[in-house]
Amino acid sequence: MSNYQITIKEKNGNEYKTLRDILPESGPIDILFIGKVPAEISVERGHYFQGNQGTAFWNMLGKYHILKKGQYQYYDEALVKNNYGITDIVKKPRNYGNEPGNTEYIEGKKRIMELIEQYSPRIIVFAYKPPFEALIPRYEKVDYGFNPHCDKYFGGAKTFLFPMSGTPCNREKQFKVMCELCETLHKIRGLE
Repeated sequence: MSNYQITIKEKNGNEYKTLRDILPESGPIDILFIGKVPAEISVERGHYFQGNQGTAFWNMLGKYHILKKGQYQYYDEALVKNNYGITDIVKKPRNYGNEPGNTEYIEGKKRIMELIEQYSPRIIVFAYKPPFEALIPRYEKVDYGFNPHCDKYFGGAKTFLFPMSGTPCNREKQFKVMCELCETLHKIRGLE
Protein backbone atom coordinates (compact mmCIF):
# COMPACT_ATOMS: atom_id res chain seq x y z
CA MET A 1 0.00 0.00 0.00
CA SER A 2 1.37 3.37 -1.04
CA ASN A 3 1.12 6.50 1.05
CA TYR A 4 1.38 9.77 -0.86
CA GLN A 5 1.97 12.11 2.08
CA ILE A 6 4.93 14.50 1.77
CA THR A 7 6.21 17.55 3.60
CA ILE A 8 6.66 20.83 1.73
CA LYS A 9 8.87 23.62 3.03
CA GLU A 10 7.76 27.13 2.08
CA LYS A 11 10.14 29.97 1.19
CA ASN A 12 9.49 31.53 4.61
CA GLY A 13 10.65 28.32 6.35
CA ASN A 14 7.19 27.07 7.37
CA GLU A 15 6.43 23.42 6.63
CA TYR A 16 3.21 21.55 6.01
CA LYS A 17 2.19 18.03 5.12
CA THR A 18 0.32 17.50 1.88
CA LEU A 19 -0.09 14.90 -0.88
CA ARG A 20 2.42 14.50 -3.66
CA ASP A 21 1.28 14.38 -7.25
CA ILE A 22 0.63 10.88 -8.53
CA LEU A 23 1.86 10.73 -12.12
CA PRO A 24 3.27 8.11 -14.49
CA GLU A 25 6.96 8.40 -15.39
CA SER A 26 6.11 10.05 -18.71
CA GLY A 27 3.27 11.07 -20.96
CA PRO A 28 1.11 11.23 -22.80
CA ILE A 29 -1.42 10.17 -20.18
CA ASP A 30 -5.09 9.43 -20.72
CA ILE A 31 -6.49 11.53 -17.85
CA LEU A 32 -5.08 14.15 -15.53
CA PHE A 33 -7.39 14.77 -12.56
CA ILE A 34 -7.01 18.24 -11.06
CA GLY A 35 -8.41 18.90 -7.60
CA LYS A 36 -8.66 22.11 -5.64
CA VAL A 37 -6.71 21.38 -2.42
CA PRO A 38 -6.03 18.21 -0.45
CA ALA A 39 -8.50 17.84 2.41
CA GLU A 40 -6.89 17.50 5.81
CA ILE A 41 -8.41 14.03 6.24
CA SER A 42 -6.86 13.00 2.92
CA VAL A 43 -3.42 14.20 3.98
CA GLU A 44 -3.81 12.43 7.32
CA ARG A 45 -4.61 9.14 5.53
CA GLY A 46 -2.02 9.77 2.80
CA HIS A 47 -4.51 9.33 -0.06
CA TYR A 48 -6.50 11.65 -2.33
CA PHE A 49 -10.22 12.34 -1.85
CA GLN A 50 -10.83 10.65 1.50
CA GLY A 51 -13.67 12.85 2.78
CA ASN A 52 -17.36 12.24 2.07
CA GLN A 53 -17.33 14.17 -1.21
CA GLY A 54 -14.06 12.54 -2.23
CA THR A 55 -15.37 9.05 -1.60
CA ALA A 56 -18.32 9.89 -3.86
CA PHE A 57 -15.83 11.02 -6.54
CA TRP A 58 -13.98 7.67 -6.50
CA ASN A 59 -17.22 5.69 -6.38
CA MET A 60 -18.58 7.53 -9.41
CA LEU A 61 -15.37 6.84 -11.38
CA GLY A 62 -15.78 3.17 -10.50
CA LYS A 63 -19.50 3.10 -11.29
CA TYR A 64 -18.90 4.47 -14.80
CA HIS A 65 -15.94 2.16 -15.46
CA ILE A 66 -13.46 5.00 -15.72
CA LEU A 67 -11.23 3.74 -12.91
CA LYS A 68 -11.16 0.22 -11.52
CA LYS A 69 -9.71 -0.13 -8.05
CA GLY A 70 -8.84 -3.79 -8.59
CA GLN A 71 -6.73 -5.28 -5.82
CA TYR A 72 -5.78 -1.90 -4.37
CA GLN A 73 -7.15 -0.64 -1.07
CA TYR A 74 -7.41 2.95 -2.36
CA TYR A 75 -8.47 4.18 -5.78
CA ASP A 76 -5.50 6.53 -6.11
CA GLU A 77 -3.17 3.52 -6.01
CA ALA A 78 -4.69 2.38 -9.34
CA LEU A 79 -4.15 5.69 -11.17
CA VAL A 80 -0.71 5.11 -12.69
CA LYS A 81 -1.63 1.56 -13.76
CA ASN A 82 -4.51 3.10 -15.74
CA ASN A 83 -2.25 5.78 -17.28
CA TYR A 84 -3.84 8.53 -15.17
CA GLY A 85 -2.41 11.21 -12.92
CA ILE A 86 -3.72 13.44 -10.16
CA THR A 87 -2.72 16.75 -8.60
CA ASP A 88 -4.23 19.78 -6.87
CA ILE A 89 -3.92 23.37 -8.03
CA VAL A 90 -3.21 24.42 -4.42
CA LYS A 91 -1.11 21.98 -2.39
CA LYS A 92 -1.62 23.45 1.11
CA PRO A 93 -4.39 21.36 2.71
CA ARG A 94 -7.56 22.70 4.24
CA ASN A 95 -11.01 21.49 5.11
CA TYR A 96 -14.19 21.83 3.07
CA GLY A 97 -15.50 25.39 2.88
CA ASN A 98 -12.08 26.99 3.45
CA GLU A 99 -11.51 28.09 -0.13
CA PRO A 100 -8.15 29.10 -1.61
CA GLY A 101 -7.73 32.74 -2.55
CA ASN A 102 -7.00 34.17 -6.01
CA THR A 103 -3.30 34.51 -5.22
CA GLU A 104 -3.06 30.79 -4.41
CA TYR A 105 -4.81 29.88 -7.66
CA ILE A 106 -2.48 32.16 -9.64
CA GLU A 107 0.56 30.59 -7.96
CA GLY A 108 -0.75 27.09 -8.71
CA LYS A 109 -1.54 27.88 -12.35
CA LYS A 110 2.09 27.86 -13.49
CA ARG A 111 2.76 24.45 -11.93
CA ILE A 112 -0.42 22.97 -13.40
CA MET A 113 0.35 24.29 -16.88
CA GLU A 114 3.87 22.84 -16.67
CA LEU A 115 2.42 19.43 -15.72
CA ILE A 116 0.01 19.62 -18.65
CA GLU A 117 2.85 20.45 -21.02
CA GLN A 118 5.04 17.68 -19.61
CA TYR A 119 2.42 14.89 -19.52
CA SER A 120 0.21 15.86 -22.50
CA PRO A 121 -3.03 14.52 -21.02
CA ARG A 122 -5.67 13.54 -23.52
CA ILE A 123 -8.43 14.47 -21.04
CA ILE A 124 -8.21 16.87 -18.11
CA VAL A 125 -10.85 16.26 -15.47
CA PHE A 126 -11.40 19.13 -13.06
CA ALA A 127 -12.92 17.83 -9.85
CA TYR A 128 -14.19 21.31 -8.99
CA LYS A 129 -15.15 24.45 -10.89
CA PRO A 130 -12.79 27.01 -9.20
CA PRO A 131 -9.51 25.40 -10.39
CA PHE A 132 -10.91 25.15 -13.93
CA GLU A 133 -11.98 28.81 -13.90
CA ALA A 134 -8.59 29.86 -12.49
CA LEU A 135 -6.82 28.42 -15.54
CA ILE A 136 -8.93 30.04 -18.27
CA PRO A 137 -9.82 33.64 -19.19
CA ARG A 138 -12.56 35.17 -17.04
CA TYR A 139 -14.97 35.56 -19.96
CA GLU A 140 -15.11 31.79 -20.57
CA LYS A 141 -17.97 29.95 -18.90
CA VAL A 142 -17.79 26.27 -17.97
CA ASP A 143 -20.45 23.66 -17.35
CA TYR A 144 -20.47 20.10 -16.08
CA GLY A 145 -19.13 17.65 -18.61
CA PHE A 146 -16.94 18.44 -21.60
CA ASN A 147 -16.11 22.06 -22.42
CA PRO A 148 -14.64 21.94 -25.96
CA HIS A 149 -14.40 25.75 -26.13
CA CYS A 150 -11.72 25.55 -23.40
CA ASP A 151 -9.56 22.79 -24.92
CA LYS A 152 -7.41 25.40 -26.70
CA TYR A 153 -6.08 26.62 -23.34
CA PHE A 154 -4.70 23.18 -22.51
CA GLY A 155 -2.81 22.15 -25.62
CA GLY A 156 -5.89 20.58 -27.16
CA ALA A 157 -6.61 18.23 -24.23
CA LYS A 158 -10.31 17.61 -23.80
CA THR A 159 -11.52 19.50 -20.73
CA PHE A 160 -14.16 18.04 -18.43
CA LEU A 161 -15.81 19.46 -15.30
CA PHE A 162 -16.71 16.60 -12.95
CA PRO A 163 -20.29 16.58 -11.63
CA MET A 164 -19.21 16.20 -8.00
CA SER A 165 -21.93 15.34 -5.51
CA GLY A 166 -23.25 18.41 -3.73
CA THR A 167 -22.98 20.57 -6.85
CA PRO A 168 -26.01 21.98 -8.71
CA CYS A 169 -25.75 19.22 -11.34
CA ASN A 170 -28.91 17.09 -11.43
CA ARG A 171 -28.80 13.27 -11.71
CA GLU A 172 -29.92 13.22 -15.34
CA LYS A 173 -27.12 15.55 -16.44
CA GLN A 174 -24.64 13.73 -14.18
CA PHE A 175 -25.51 10.42 -15.87
CA LYS A 176 -25.24 11.97 -19.34
CA VAL A 177 -21.86 13.64 -18.83
CA MET A 178 -20.33 10.64 -17.04
CA CYS A 179 -21.40 8.38 -19.92
CA GLU A 180 -19.79 10.86 -22.33
CA LEU A 181 -16.56 10.73 -20.32
CA CYS A 182 -16.56 6.93 -20.42
CA GLU A 183 -17.27 6.86 -24.18
CA THR A 184 -14.57 9.44 -24.92
CA LEU A 185 -12.03 7.52 -22.85
CA HIS A 186 -12.85 4.33 -24.76
CA LYS A 187 -12.42 6.12 -28.10
CA ILE A 188 -9.07 7.54 -27.02
CA ARG A 189 -7.92 4.07 -26.02
CA GLY A 190 -9.21 2.58 -29.27
CA LEU A 191 -11.78 0.37 -27.51
CA GLU A 192 -14.69 1.47 -29.72
